[in-house]
Amino acid sequence: MNEKIEEIFRNVLELDEDMELKDTMSSDDLDEWDSLASMSLVVMLEKEFHVKYEFDDILQMDSLGAIKEITAGKVI
Repeated sequence: MNEKIEEIFRNVLELDEDMELKDTMSSDDLDEWDSLASMSLVVMLEKEFHVKYEFDDILQMDSLGAIKEITAGKVI
């Protein structure tokens, strides 16, 4: 699951394939990660994993690691 999340993250933010992804990455680290990218990430993850994020979940999805953790908690 983490690999798929990273693939979606990389695609939505249009990051180079050779860029090393770290769970600590946040919007402060990546100029590409703006509010529109955040919402695109949510939509793509919801479609891929057939989950629904609550508003509080979205607010907590402030790093790649948080995205992975919250998504893992939603996937049954």
